[in-house]
Amino acid sequence: MEPSILFHIGSFPVYQPVFWTWVIMAFLAIGSFILTRNLQKTPKGVQHFLEVGIEWVETLIAHDVGPARKIFVPLILMTALYVGVANMIGVIPGAYSPTEDLTTTLTLSLMIYVLGHIAGIAKKGFGKWLKGFIEPTFLMLPLNLAGEVSEFVSHSFRLYGNIFGGGILLGILYMMAPYVLPVPLMAWFGIIMGIIQTAVFTLLASIYIQNKLT
Repeated sequence: MEPSILFHIGSFPVYQPVFWTWVIMAFLAIGSFILTRNLQKTPKGVQHFLEVGIEWVETLIAHDVGPARKIFVPLILMTALYVGVANMIGVIPGAYSPTEDLTTTLTLSLMIYVLGHIAGIAKKGFGKWLKGFIEPTFLMLPLNLAGEVSEFVSHSFRLYGNIFGGGILLGILYMMAPYVLPVPLMAWFGIIMGIIQTAVFTLLASIYIQNKLT
């Protein structure tokens, strides 16, 4: 489905997923500034939970990434925060989840895919990285290439399909039983689904990056 145009800046159309991505980026930027402006050596309160989250992401990718985790921990954490907010913002009346748009999820997956390969080249060297496409034999080249393409395509379609399909399902359920499934209960379903899909997308992203470096 083609996203709707909300307004124009001059002759430039601003589509719904782009606008709500800007809103999420502003929210995360302001929230990050507020939460990190008074960091203490001994974490307390919100800082404690922030550090637990960062340590959790580090444990996902630390073994195979090695020193490169200094680069990929912020990347994975940033992706998780964006995807999490984007998945759940749709429960707010009038808001829109950018992850319901395929171009958003394709862009996120392609970013993870390309950066993973760049890191793989930096770690292995271009020759060894290129050789990986013809292992164990040259006859595997077509299958290896198909696997590479299907990796980021399936990564993006999984998130898009679950969020888009979940939104349709909740809408149908509400039309069929608006008094049996009140809005707060449906919003709770949307939040749980958003958290689960964020965890799945983040875990797969870290696995894909690890695979490029091993």
